[in-house]
Amino acid sequence: MEFEIDQASFQAALMLASTVADHRSTMPVLGNVLLTAESAAETQEHGRVICRATDMMLFVTERFPADVHKSGSISLAVRHLHHLIKTLPPGTVSVSSLDNHWAQIKTARSEFRLMGMAEHDFPEFPEPTDINFTEVSSRALAQLIQRTVFSVSTDEARLNLNGALFESDGSMATMVSTDGHRLTKLTLPLAGPDLAERGGVVIPRRGLIELRRVLERVGADVQLGIGAEHLFLRTSTVHLAVKLISIAFPPYRQVIPKSRQRFVDLGRKELLSMLRQAQVLAPGITATIRLELQPGTLKLSADNPELGVGNQELDVDYDGEGLAAGFNASYLIDGLEAIDADQVRLEFQGELDPCVIRPIDGPDYLAVVMPMRI
Repeated sequence: MEFEIDQASFQAALMLASTVADHRSTMPVLGNVLLTAESAAETQEHGRVICRATDMMLFVTERFPADVHKSGSISLAVRHLHHLIKTLPPGTVSVSSLDNHWAQIKTARSEFRLMGMAEHDFPEFPEPTDINFTEVSSRALAQLIQRTVFSVSTDEARLNLNGALFESDGSMATMVSTDGHRLTKLTLPLAGPDLAERGGVVIPRRGLIELRRVLERVGADVQLGIGAEHLFLRTSTVHLAVKLISIAFPPYRQVIPKSRQRFVDLGRKELLSMLRQAQVLAPGITATIRLELQPGTLKLSADNPELGVGNQELDVDYDGEGLAAGFNASYLIDGLEAIDADQVRLEFQGELDPCVIRPIDGPDYLAVVMPMRI
């Protein structure tokens, strides 16, 4: 194998592969990238290099043009290769395979040799056979992920909460995530796969992050296909496969309050500012604050024996019954930051019931935050 490529292009491809590869696995090959060079005669277009990486849950393939002198493949440690290419000066980089799975990296005035592995040791990638792909909006899909991924559980013992539920009827799509303490849900128009009979699929957190990373690089629509075990995303240069979580997502509709006794409308930025100030004094990991609603007034207070006490008031248009409840300030902030609207509505049932946050105008979005003892 031998090819020449622009340093910047090579670095960009290796960056994506480096985020997917598993550098801590007991299988050293999962920390590698598989480079395959194809000549213009093979592709019937132009020479190209195919870059593959996987941790057995995510599978990424990226193609980029190169001047290929000799076809072939080699598997190299992606972290070291990426760091090396990143430090090289702009210009042309030459990569060639040597005996015993070594690779030679050359620039105009430098030469490096890296130890590699046999290409047949690299895992096989899932193939999207018998799967219908549909064109979907990269912007809408990225929004669904961005506004819900923060409330996906990171507790590995709760596997069914380690991902977000993706539902779609072919014209509207919904993404839902929860960590047991809060829940976020966003519905947007999205022409895509029809999962109505299937009831949706659960995309793992790491898959959501890599999907968003790819979508942010793409300005145009992408192709989306969903199989029995994997979700496939295709662009003109990048193919990403994500292994789906097989355990059923919890019945989230039961968590969303069906009725409300109290609600108040107020400015999102003003409420965010108050919560961030209260968060400074909120105690420890729980970040507990006291929210008190009285006719004409919303009060926020934080009491930390090690730091001090903070009290804030805001005039609001409210004339209902009083309420005092505790909430995690960080969860309220996350929910508000995911809303793209000037005005929001806070909905309450009782002091031991969750708070629901919705935009007054905007997409069908809500954040549910469970109360805390105060």
